Amino acid sequence: MKDKENKDDRGDLDLSLIIDQHKREIWAYKMKESEWIKTKNQLDGHKSIVNELSAQVIGLKKEIDRLSEENNNIRIIDSSHKGLNGELQKQLEEAQNELTLIKTIGLNSPEMIDLKKKLKNLELKNKTLEEKVLNYQQMLSKAGL
Repeated sequence: MKDKENKDDRGDLDLSLIIDQHKREIWAYKMKESEWIKTKNQLDGHKSIVNELSAQVIGLKKEIDRLSEENNNIRIIDSSHKGLNGELQKQLEEAQNELTLIKTIGLNSPEMIDLKKKLKNLELKNKTLEEKVLNYQQMLSKAGL
């Protein structure tokens, strides 16, 4: 710039020279202002993005907290179910053992032996009665009734 001023034959107080200098200064300020506006627009855009991402992060944090609590509840329920399942398994084994004992003892117990004898006696009596009924039927059919 000074090179132009040195070559310019107008004097320092020449109005056209001062106007040209002011125009160049105004142009330089406008360029700086343009850069500032561009930077401000970028800053505003970045702020907007940061605000949106912050809102998303807060939402995700809440979702993580909710899911974490739900996961803890599920673990508690699972632990409880495992305990109950263990107790039920023990009760089932005890019941199966008792049933096996009852079957084993029941078949060989004195009461069962007595019942088997009584059953045989009843079967014999039933057979005897059946034979008597057949005899009576034959006698009645011979008699014509």
